[in-house]
Amino acid sequence: MYKLVAIDIDGTLITDEKKITPKTIETIKEASKKGVKIVLSSGRSFYRLEKYIDALDLRKENQYSICFNGGMIVENATGEMVYSKNLTTEEVKQLIQLGKTLGLPIVIYARDTHYVENIPDIMQRDAENLAEMHLKKVNFDELNFNEKENYIYKVCFIDKPEIIMEKRKEIPKEIIEKYEITSSVPEYIEIVKKGIKKSEGIKRVMEKYHIKQDEVMAIGDGENDVEMLSFVGLGIAMGNAKDYVKSFANDVTTSNNHDGVANAIEKYILRGE
Repeated sequence: MYKLVAIDIDGTLITDEKKITPKTIETIKEASKKGVKIVLSSGRSFYRLEKYIDALDLRKENQYSICFNGGMIVENATGEMVYSKNLTTEEVKQLIQLGKTLGLPIVIYARDTHYVENIPDIMQRDAENLAEMHLKKVNFDELNFNEKENYIYKVCFIDKPEIIMEKRKEIPKEIIEKYEITSSVPEYIEIVKKGIKKSEGIKRVMEKYHIKQDEVMAIGDGENDVEMLSFVGLGIAMGNAKDYVKSFANDVTTSNNHDGVANAIEKYILRGE
C-alpha cells in the first residue's frame, strides 16, 4: 500500500488551463480520507500552491508541500518553513550575470515574490498566471539578497522553447557542475542550489512521516520530475510527458487534460492494483 503520493503541479495536477479537474479533486480527497499523505511537489513558491492546497483540502496540520524543486518544504496549515536552502548572494549574482550573457529574460524567485527587471514577453501572454505571481520590477543591482525577504531560492531564464533549447547548450560546464539545472516547462531554464531536487524533498517528508521509499508514489511530467520518479517506489509519468521522462517511470497514466493524476491514484491506491 502506498502511503504517500508526491504530485507535480504544472502539466500534471492541473490542466493546460491551470485547473484541477473535478475527478482529480474527488479522487485525491478520497485517497486522503484513507490516510494517504498527498504532497504537492513543485518548482513553484508556496503562495502559488495555496489555491490548489485549498481546493484539495490539504491545509491541515502535518501536511507538507515541496516548493522550489525541493529548496523549501512548508507545513500547509501554518505556512511554516520546515526546510529552507536558498542561493547565496554570490550565487544569485553569478546566475544573473549568466542570464545577461545568454541574453535571456531573468526571473528570480524569493519566498513571496518574483523579481524581474523587465517582464518577459512570454509571461505577458498569460494574464491570469502573471496576475498571481507577485511580480516586482526592480534593478537587480539594488537588491540586498542578504535580507531574509530577499532570500532567493531559484533563478529562471524564460523564453520561447526553441530559444531555451539552444541557449541551454551555451551554459558553461562550470555552471552545470555548480548548480542543479532543470526545466518544468519548455519555456524555462530553472537553476537552484546544488543538491536541491524533488527527490531530496521527498526524503525529508518521508522522514517526518516515517514512511519507507517503497511506500511512496510520485506523479510528474517534466524534466525536474525525473529524479523524483526514479527515487520513489512507484513513479508515474503523465501521458503528456516527453519520452525521456517516461523512460524513468514505472508506468504512464493519461494526460493532464484527461484526469491523469486521478486515474493513477484510482488504479494504484483506491483499487490497489
